[in-house]
Amino acid sequence: MAILRTVQPTFFKKAALQTSSLPPQDKVSVAVGQTLDVQYAFRVGNHCLVNLVRPLGTVGQLGYFFLPHVQVTLQELRAVWLTNVDSEVLNSRSNLQQALATLNALGFNTLYPVVWNRGFTLYPSSIAQEFTGASVMPNSSFENRDMLAELIEAAKPFNFRVIPWFEYGLKAPPNSPIAARNPHLITADVQGNEIKNDTVWLNPTHPEVQQFMIDLIADLVARYEVAGVQLDDNFGLPTELGYDSFTRALYRQTNQDQSMPLNPRDPVRVQWLTDQITGLFRRIFRVTKSRRDALISLSPNPLGFSRQNYAVDWQLWEREGLVEELVLQVYRSSLASFTAEIDKPEVTEARFHIPVAIGVLTGLRTQAVSFSSIREQVQTTRQKQFAGSSCFFYETLFYEQLSPQKVVRNASDLQTLFPANSATRGADLQKTTVPDASQDAPLQESMPDLIAGRIEAEVKPQSNWIVLISRFISSLLSSFISNLTSRR
Repeated sequence: MAILRTVQPTFFKKAALQTSSLPPQDKVSVAVGQTLDVQYAFRVGNHCLVNLVRPLGTVGQLGYFFLPHVQVTLQELRAVWLTNVDSEVLNSRSNLQQALATLNALGFNTLYPVVWNRGFTLYPSSIAQEFTGASVMPNSSFENRDMLAELIEAAKPFNFRVIPWFEYGLKAPPNSPIAARNPHLITADVQGNEIKNDTVWLNPTHPEVQQFMIDLIADLVARYEVAGVQLDDNFGLPTELGYDSFTRALYRQTNQDQSMPLNPRDPVRVQWLTDQITGLFRRIFRVTKSRRDALISLSPNPLGFSRQNYAVDWQLWEREGLVEELVLQVYRSSLASFTAEIDKPEVTEARFHIPVAIGVLTGLRTQAVSFSSIREQVQTTRQKQFAGSSCFFYETLFYEQLSPQKVVRNASDLQTLFPANSATRGADLQKTTVPDASQDAPLQESMPDLIAGRIEAEVKPQSNWIVLISRFISSLLSSFISNLTSRR
């Protein structure tokens, strides 16, 4: 855990905005010389998002400081998605413990474990039991255990952020119990077809679907000590859908008795669908926050694609303060197309409001990705001063190829790209970009030099047993990776 020290009178606030623009309940005055215990701190433009060990005033634990006013160690947001597909990492307590030790040795600090997949939860849930007929995925790897509780327990010694990932969002397999039990909640296209790409979609405009999603997420946050929750590109609706009888009737009711346009791409219709999904997201945010001050993370596709194809306007959500961490999926094979996406204005602007990390594809079962491509993309996110990156997914982080035969990545390459000690030192902050209107005050021309002298690494000494374990893990990392093939 790190220590934050104030070097000027400052404010702890709920948004990385000019302090004078915030209402009194969204900011707390902090005197010079104060020290605060911090669980993590990530760069957000010329601010930092911090999670305090103890709540501070009306802001709570999660909030922002203006960087020139504090001394704190900034971490790189280094994340990985943990899947139940093409991976056994979640299948047992021992697999989890071994994986977390390995990730810790590479300086990872954030885990996105899947908890909602193919219409089932991967942890025991009474909400899921009532709606789907099963309290947990009917699979021997997840029955009779609480995978999420095991993961949270295993993560604590390493201070990982655990942010459960509701991967499947509103979609489900056509033959799943959730679809069979709730046929009236499945939406359709203009011809009445419910199945799109071997998938059906729950109707986000229907009150029963809305209440289920709200209850499912809020219940998890209330019962588990998590750092946040994450929704992704499957929280939305393919714009070809939404022609079921309920949605048509709702459209007519809210549009002065006008019928829904038959053209799925009609801009008025797409905007209406977007408004419905935004309304649901607002409710999820509000109810979840009432249960725990957990961070709301979103991992969408690029904005244009999301708006046009899934009726999701994540830029609006980010500007409203509904998204507190953005992990943009930029799965591109060329560095040029990758860079073009992360240079778009909506992405660079968001970087000054909230932590923005870039999702990097490390491979799929049917698609190998070279280490050189991963290195280029991760280094590009660092050069452009994003909060960090997230690897999709755990298995392909360590294997360059999964099929037809596993090919293990070079351990020293991984250690070089992901050194265990990844804290940002003061000299790195000389690269701070020129502030904009969102910052507290204009920086003087000499301020980068002052920042470099002020912001230093100040970390509480770890207890001896953690130090010994970390050293032991680091020494075994190379042999661990090389033994993965024989173990699998």
